[in-house]
Amino acid sequence: MVVNRRALLTGTASLCAALAGCTSDDATDDGTETTTTESTPTPTPTEPRLVDKSLSPRHDSDCPQGGAARATYISTGVLVEGCLWGANGCAIARLGGVAYDPESDVASLLVETVEDRDPDEACTEALKSVGYEARLQFANGLPGEVVVEHGDVDGRREIARIDFDDA
Repeated sequence: MVVNRRALLTGTASLCAALAGCTSDDATDDGTETTTTESTPTPTPTEPRLVDKSLSPRHDSDCPQGGAARATYISTGVLVEGCLWGANGCAIARLGGVAYDPESDVASLLVETVEDRDPDEACTEALKSVGYEARLQFANGLPGEVVVEHGDVDGRREIARIDFDDA
């Protein structure tokens, strides 16, 4: 069997050249090589995303009666102002939970009352109206609806359902 070395070397060189053409290495004028990589674009989220939440107390004079809430849009999210009933003079408002459901485009906010006192501290035994201001911050837009629930001496119940799509 006679092997034609020249044909074998030419075929091998052609195969290597063909494989080299499949890579993304490019030679520059100065003899160095650069490698180009393809990147997959990151999809841009299309629905709102809850990125921050906060709750601040309001003074009793700003909260004449418990069991009410209102929500308004602000530049980066939703502002909810409300009042709920505390069991005694040591009651404060606490953020019980916040969620956003992209399928229904609904943000849910639960505000609860809890007792905040030292063990030796005495509290008045009368119901107390407890005010709060909650802020929900969103990225990529705002929710179409906000549901506000209170958990206080009257139990857990829906206080407000604000449909911003109709506003």
